Amino acid sequence: MSAIDVLKKRKIVIVALVAYVIVFFYDQSKFTIALGGFWMYLKEMIEILPAIFIITGLIDVWVSRDTILKFFGSGAGIKGKMVSVLVGSVSAGPIYAAFPITHSLLKKGASLSNVVVMLSAWAVIKIPMLIVESKFLGISFMGARYVLTLPGILLIGVITDRFVDRKEVLAIVEKKDSAIESKLLELLPGYNCGACGYKSCAGYAKMLATKDVKIDACKPGGDKLVNLIKEVRGK
Repeated sequence: MSAIDVLKKRKIVIVALVAYVIVFFYDQSKFTIALGGFWMYLKEMIEILPAIFIITGLIDVWVSRDTILKFFGSGAGIKGKMVSVLVGSVSAGPIYAAFPITHSLLKKGASLSNVVVMLSAWAVIKIPMLIVESKFLGISFMGARYVLTLPGILLIGVITDRFVDRKEVLAIVEKKDSAIESKLLELLPGYNCGACGYKSCAGYAKMLATKDVKIDACKPGGDKLVNLIKEVRGK
């Protein structure tokens, strides 16, 4: 990977670092505050994201497509909406932790409407949030907001499903997975030896791109290949 490719891939990180350097020389007190905020969010992500990726992997491996369709598919009806609200309400962690999970649900057949309902419930009517809200603003305020917010969440799900094509969303997801798969296949040695546990390098590349599988299964590649796979997958 050339220096230009690295710069393109890490441009957001580079811009952020440059911004931090500018703030440091402009006002060190603001730099300290910004650094404290960065550290707080970093700790939060370290605590939450590993568990989220484990859950996402379990959904991919253990939860069948039929089960996803039954509870989250377009034919699930009111039951699908209720389950989506329930899952979003009892979930822990910030909203960005929901995206890997909803990504897996979409790929397995969940409707766009139910995914939007789950994300919205996760963002604004989580039970832990409601408990804290009631302590600071009172039960009446919390109850009124919940009663008014829930229909809005359901309506947003219906409107999104009507005006956003699920196939377009899936095409974006699949295009990203396909691009990663192609890059991974170029890195693999192409021996098709089966040492990784798959019939071919192409099969292993596909699993690396779409599932949470071992990245060190290719024995001929060694540690160098593992590091390259990490770069491509962005982990």
